[in-house]
Amino acid sequence: MRPLAILALMLCAAAPARAAGPAGASDPSIVIGFVATRSGGGAVAGLDGVDGFTLALRQLGGRFSNQEVRVVAVDDKGSPDIARKQAARLIQSERLDMIVTAVSMPSLAAMQPVLAQSRLFVLNLEMPPPAVAGAECNANMFTLAPPLDAAHVLLGQHLNADGIRKLVVVAPEAGMADLAVTALKSSFPFDVTVLHAKRGAATFDRELRRIGEIRPDAVYSLLAGGMGGAFIRAYDAAGGKEMAPLYVSSDAVARPLLPAMGDAALDVRAVANWTPDLDSPGNKRLVGDFDGEFGRPASERAARGFDAALLLDAAVKANNGKTHDSEAMRAALRRAEFPSVRGLFHFNHNHQPIMPYHLIKVGRDAKGRLTHETMATLSREWRDPHTASCGLHWPEEYVTPVPKPTKKN
Repeated sequence: MRPLAILALMLCAAAPARAAGPAGASDPSIVIGFVATRSGGGAVAGLDGVDGFTLALRQLGGRFSNQEVRVVAVDDKGSPDIARKQAARLIQSERLDMIVTAVSMPSLAAMQPVLAQSRLFVLNLEMPPPAVAGAECNANMFTLAPPLDAAHVLLGQHLNADGIRKLVVVAPEAGMADLAVTALKSSFPFDVTVLHAKRGAATFDRELRRIGEIRPDAVYSLLAGGMGGAFIRAYDAAGGKEMAPLYVSSDAVARPLLPAMGDAALDVRAVANWTPDLDSPGNKRLVGDFDGEFGRPASERAARGFDAALLLDAAVKANNGKTHDSEAMRAALRRAEFPSVRGLFHFNHNHQPIMPYHLIKVGRDAKGRLTHETMATLSREWRDPHTASCGLHWPEEYVTPVPKPTKKN
């Protein structure tokens, strides 16, 4: 049996319980452990998740349902081994009520045996291993990040409807690129050419030359981090935008990264589940307060962290402040009755999010700063296709009713 399958069985068999430890044994507050990447690779994303959670908690007066909240944050430094050790140390030293994670897929996988043994609920802010959405789903983990295939399936649908028939995908040599391309092709049944960029590449002459030869209707870059930004700059410098629009992963154009790209990022498009121009009081407050508090623009990761705090507050309130009643807490988390800054939000049976997705492009705000603009809403309630493989069953009163089809005369 695979490790993740073993984990799923362990989590479903064990009811969450507060981890007991020597530190704070008489502390009456709710204690949240937060494992995030705050230095090293992925630090920008991890810091945004932590800061988004911190901001929302501050706006809630530092309390969930009138109970003081204490957050203990640790840094995995982008290392799976450090992530596992930090999670074990955190659980041993603190009497935790819950754990929030904002780490890479490998770090989350390394922590999972430790998390399972703790029997704590886990709110995950980063993309989980794909199997967690299906056969290896578990009762104690809730994910607030989009599943792997969401953006790719929805982009394929958009390109199809937009009349695109020839697409070039620029993908890294390793990682989850093959799964991303498979998801894209499931909704885009036309000509797709995949070009693989070497790991760590800073120039893309070979890829740009091939794009010029193919002359596609659109280009989709799956490169993220430094490679993603370098490709955007190279594509712009080569005049690529005059030939075909450039679509990228939302990570490649995260708002904190835009100043380094300058005008090269203008009009670059992506699929995202949060944008700064979403019209809701909570989102406007997040955008304004985050910039003022941390001196940088709010991002999709910050929105996830912000939502996580609002979700926990709502769940604790629904449970009358009792964090030790595991079944009631699970039911309250499943209901997800909170004002998400990303729009309508609730969990599917596999504890993956059902939420809106938007097509965005990079533009400038009223002050001339690079930002995201919403071009279209691609889905208001996208549901990942893996739910049918998940064995979790919810009590009837917590299941969102499915409308019955009306009979045609």
